[in-house]
Amino acid sequence: MRAGRRDTAPGGTSGAVRRRTGHGGAPLSRRAFLAVGGWLAAAAATTVAGLWALSLAGDDLTGQAVRSMTLEEVERALATASAAPAVPPAAATGPSAATGGFSYAEGSVTAACDAGRALLLSWTPAPGHGVDEVERGPAPAVSVVFESDDRTTTVTVTCPSGAPAAEVRSAAEHDD
Repeated sequence: MRAGRRDTAPGGTSGAVRRRTGHGGAPLSRRAFLAVGGWLAAAAATTVAGLWALSLAGDDLTGQAVRSMTLEEVERALATASAAPAVPPAAATGPSAATGGFSYAEGSVTAACDAGRALLLSWTPAPGHGVDEVERGPAPAVSVVFESDDRTTTVTVTCPSGAPAAEVRSAAEHDD
């Protein structure tokens, strides 16, 4: 520097006291660091609060925790539960109609008799079985066929004395 001449920055400040506040200066870097740190802290707090809220979503209004059932619990519940009818029960056809329910290892059947004619009200296959054919009636004889991988069972309902009576026939499935 020459004597008598002073370096001045635009705005009149001396070069010796001038600070850089642009993108490469230290004060801006500190500010950016604090801003990023604050943003990360807020994001972490939001994540923790969200996870906490999700953990509470497993509780119902009474405070009891909801959990998934194991396969064994599902099978036990299905084995002991009373099955809902596959078809909603129809009302019996008259005041003299008699009803009866029949349960077998393959499934269950509910039927009614009116004036010597049978009507299937509902039928429900047991676990591992399906329904192949249904003759609902009203007719002198009605039937449902329950089917599994290795067996076909036909339940036929008639009304010999005004009340439903069931006959069961099973046959092993043959691979053709």
